[in-house]
Amino acid sequence: MNINKTCNLFLRDLYSYDISSCHYSILHKFGFDLSKINKEDKISRNIQIGKMMAENPRITNLLRSTTESVINEYLNRNQVSSDELIVRQYDGIISKKLLKDTTNFLSLELRDTFQVFIISIDRTRYIATNGLNTVIKGVSHRYEKIDNIFEKILRINFSNKSSVFKELEKIKHEILFSENPLLYCIPTTESMFNVVLKEYGLMEVSSTVTKILDTNDIDREWYFNTYVRPFTESITIEFL
Repeated sequence: MNINKTCNLFLRDLYSYDISSCHYSILHKFGFDLSKINKEDKISRNIQIGKMMAENPRITNLLRSTTESVINEYLNRNQVSSDELIVRQYDGIISKKLLKDTTNFLSLELRDTFQVFIISIDRTRYIATNGLNTVIKGVSHRYEKIDNIFEKILRINFSNKSSVFKELEKIKHEILFSENPLLYCIPTTESMFNVVLKEYGLMEVSSTVTKILDTNDIDREWYFNTYVRPFTESITIEFL
């Protein structure tokens, strides 16, 4: 995933496109026998095609070069400028521009229209919403409770500048002063969690231990700096 290095960090009204069932569609177009692959079962499909790629490097080269060429072709056809291309992904793009020509050898399908799109300060991650659903990309070791924090960020009333900073402060306060230890428990298995403690750093604990953790022993600033600050800094820069 390559994020535009010069665009604003806070954006509105972006269009997300990708090639449907990319590798399967390419192999089908080139006449490969896919009779044993269920196109509708994404996990099984990807495993089967992954095996084909592992067994035959030429297939890997074909898929990668074809995907890149198809995306480049659509960018050229629709005259998408470098300023309008916000994210270039392996089999798709996110653009400021609504594309008119998206049908050729392989179709480029419109997947989403993002009302709010926030790029991290280091331009390696983004969070976005279409008004109903949240998309989070590039964030390592995500878990449900931190995703909920991202959703709160995306629900801020960005049309009101004073509201933006009030809401950011509330979110920061929640991370730094919450007394709910589960907010800081990163699941590793169904019954085990990673927690970053002030004295001991990263520790793996059981679900039983999470219930008796004292949040004052948790390095809550680590969670804020790792997950939240990269996005709140971007918002602050854009709204100051």
